[in-house]
Amino acid sequence: MDRRTAGRAGWLALAAGLWIWAGSGMALGAEPAAQASESRFILRYEELEERIKAENPQTEMERIPYESRIAALEEAKADLAETRKFLRSEASDREDAGHTAGADGYRGQADTLEDAVKDIEKQLRQAQGVSQRLELSRLEDRMAWTAQSLMGTYNTLKLDHMAAQAEAELAKCQHEQAKHRAAVGGASEKEVQEALLLAQDRENQAAALGAEMERTRAELLLLAGFAPEEAVDIGTLPIPDASRLDAMQPETDKRKALGNNYELREQRHASFSGTNKELHARQRDIAQSEEEMYARLVSLYQAALESRSLSQAASEGMAAGEAAWRAASHKWDLGMLSRQEYLEARQEYLRRAAEKGKADIQLQLAMDEYAWALEGLMR
Repeated sequence: MDRRTAGRAGWLALAAGLWIWAGSGMALGAEPAAQASESRFILRYEELEERIKAENPQTEMERIPYESRIAALEEAKADLAETRKFLRSEASDREDAGHTAGADGYRGQADTLEDAVKDIEKQLRQAQGVSQRLELSRLEDRMAWTAQSLMGTYNTLKLDHMAAQAEAELAKCQHEQAKHRAAVGGASEKEVQEALLLAQDRENQAAALGAEMERTRAELLLLAGFAPEEAVDIGTLPIPDASRLDAMQPETDKRKALGNNYELREQRHASFSGTNKELHARQRDIAQSEEEMYARLVSLYQAALESRSLSQAASEGMAAGEAAWRAASHKWDLGMLSRQEYLEARQEYLRRAAEKGKADIQLQLAMDEYAWALEGLMR
């Protein structure tokens, strides 16, 4: 394959492998029929809620002995806590590196998992303290939202893994170049060693992301009622429809959100026997809880607006990145770029692509979290 053909093939392979949304609105690499084996099941975001409510093992635990249910909840709690710990670590690392938007995305997903852990802890403490029907409904909704968040985490990790692999390949090339320069006296042994350590570090980072991606996949499959080793592919999230924000009005949605809220329903319908003074105190507590829940609803709305702004900014960055990458690919075809320059351009393009994809994931999850709040599930 000559240089021009190799460059064109590189561009096509890169475009086909990206899990991002281009300006045309088409999801590149998003579950094309030609790429999906007929023998593999695709777990799709749009079908996830229905799947979780029908097949999630924890919802079935409502119908089996108490001891077995407790054991399953303990295991789920440990799994979610492990993923939450990793996401917080990634958020700190990215914040230290100056990638604030990426850190916020990871931290938001970690917060969602923390809420799921707290919900499971509450179930462990009060397994027999609430109505069975209400408990099952809340558990189903919480597990469905947790699964959606995990699918967002998986796709976020996949984007970061792709970008990390490009960084690792670039660092490897830089190490090779350092060795060549050292052979002719153009670089010191220290520079070669530093390049080697950088290449090893980038390779380790990519491997760690790949491992966490697979662990998240296994956890998501378990939530969906699959065994981790089953032939199941994780789908992408839908292209976010930002027009959904136009229908979000916290003041108008307040009645529905507070009426459906699981915590408030428990508080309102809990059995009570006491004096009038105690009754008034209870009513004040409920009113205070309603105010706090409404404040959370407004916060969710603001978070969705901020996510839209991040997505728009990422789109602009992606447009500039695409133009730069096409120019670099053309120069590569003409033999005007070295391999290292080509890999540098590729790494930068993939970085922008990952940021765009992650911003869209964050927007989709933010809008869906607001929708869940209207149905009664609110952190």
